[in-house]
Amino acid sequence: MRHDIAILAVPGVQLLDVCGPLDVFAEANRILKRQIYTPKIIAIDGSPIHASSGVRLTADMMLADSVSYAPHTFLIAGAPGIENFSPDDEALLAITRLCQRSERFGSVCSGALLLARTGLLEGKHVTTHWECAGLLAALHPGIIVDADALCVTDGRVRTAAGVTSGLDLALRLVEEDLGREAAIDIAAHLVMFFRRPVNQTHFMRGSSMSLVGRSALQELQRWVITHLHAVKSVAMMAEHMAISERHLTRLFRNELGITPGQWLERERVAKAKQLLEQKSLPAKTLATECGFSGADVMRRVFSRVTGMTPAAYSKMNAKS
Repeated sequence: MRHDIAILAVPGVQLLDVCGPLDVFAEANRILKRQIYTPKIIAIDGSPIHASSGVRLTADMMLADSVSYAPHTFLIAGAPGIENFSPDDEALLAITRLCQRSERFGSVCSGALLLARTGLLEGKHVTTHWECAGLLAALHPGIIVDADALCVTDGRVRTAAGVTSGLDLALRLVEEDLGREAAIDIAAHLVMFFRRPVNQTHFMRGSSMSLVGRSALQELQRWVITHLHAVKSVAMMAEHMAISERHLTRLFRNELGITPGQWLERERVAKAKQLLEQKSLPAKTLATECGFSGADVMRRVFSRVTGMTPAAYSKMNAKS
């Protein structure tokens, strides 16, 4: 098994978006003592790639030379201000064809903004850095953006959230290729979580995740948070605002880059975490307090959002 891992590095690329994933693949080669992954850095043109940190990268090939190149995995790394980067039609076509020829393709961090311009993300579930999730959703309404997730898989598409989550994505790709035990071993050697116990919500700054947007949406969010135990559905939220669920979804995606259902789940989990940090409650009571329909549903949602069960989260906090 040999896999070419190609990463497109645009001018001003975030260095960790490139070197983070590549270090995970390099560690796989080292631990397994064979060359499974071969890294390739692709540049837009022949100019040296100056990263946002000031470090200069040398590319293995240019987009113009990738006409017949078919890597196993093709990723687009993010860069501060990538939304202002405008590749010409020829470059965008080359990026699109690289995605189409790859076994799997995707992006790290804000690289999703460039990847979205290929049109290949339409109808797909993706993630990106929480700070540009709203912009991605607004520019491409056909893309389903999960602003909370660290990594998202949808068919051949693999996307990672902000910066360090590129390592999480690479580890999941290794797990796909080599199995869970190999990925756990690599994570241990890199001193990183195999599955992080938090998602992007944990890292979002309060000012950015405050009750933003239209005044009516602000009021709705305050009302839901105050009556979380009683709000059973997105339909109730829409009814409170006297609008359709479709309109409510559009408002949430435009303002926050996520659906009202995703936001409601996030708030339920946030409430559950808060209660678990304060006191010990029976699972059924905890579920009721947070508005979950039952303890089993709470466990499934909590585990999906945080990467651990409520019981494990409570135990972790008890030790800290």
